[in-house]
Amino acid sequence: MEEERNTNQTASRTKRAVLFVLFAICVAVSVVFYIPELFSCLGERTRKLVTDTVPRLAVSAFLFYLLFTTPEYRGGLAVKKKGWTGDLLWSIPCLLVAFANFPYSALILGKAKIDLVRLIWLFLLKCLGVALLEELFFRALLVPFVRARVKGKLAAGWTVLITAAVFGLSHLLNLFFGAGVGPTFLQVGYTFLLGCMFATIFLKTGNVWMCVIVHFLFDIGGVIVTDLGWGAFQDTTFWILTVTTGVLCAVHIIYTVFKLMKKEDGQE
Repeated sequence: MEEERNTNQTASRTKRAVLFVLFAICVAVSVVFYIPELFSCLGERTRKLVTDTVPRLAVSAFLFYLLFTTPEYRGGLAVKKKGWTGDLLWSIPCLLVAFANFPYSALILGKAKIDLVRLIWLFLLKCLGVALLEELFFRALLVPFVRARVKGKLAAGWTVLITAAVFGLSHLLNLFFGAGVGPTFLQVGYTFLLGCMFATIFLKTGNVWMCVIVHFLFDIGGVIVTDLGWGAFQDTTFWILTVTTGVLCAVHIIYTVFKLMKKEDGQE
């Protein structure tokens, strides 16, 4: 009787999850198609920021509700009252990767410029929407889903690799929105590496909000010039910082994943 009740509860949650995801997709698609008409009086960049922001925030709200009302995923949404200092210190190499993505030298030397400062609030909302949507889905939902189904002493490692691969491959969808083949496959590659970092952050801290913070900061630096200004920002200094912090973070992440696997192996 107890087993049957648990089965029914699981089926009910699955059905609710599917319905919410479908509803969220419908809302997002509707917004994408209708917002350009509603805001046709705005400038091109303003309109693009709006159409990039609203659907993501809408779907994020539905995902948050879905995760919050599903017991096995709710824990990842909890705001920690203790342990934030330790999580923050551990996340320093990841934060360095995010800050290295800012176009410091290009802006200082005048190779790039930000001239739409009045839209900074909308730009920040867009970056927040991207971070929330991707972290709620790929980390708060997908990581626990995969982790529960991967067994053995290498479970943590396989969870990181599988979810990072899904995250990276999801960017192939950009091909349907006019992105070039070369840039898209390059994006798949580096988002796979970022996916490894974000998944490890989630497994280590047990909390999605640190992932959101790092992702939010990374996106701000990565697209602030293209969204609010002009110029070439990926100069020599940018790549030196990117490679240096990337190698440091990679060592940190690999070491952490091995520690997680060793810990889980000891528990088994």
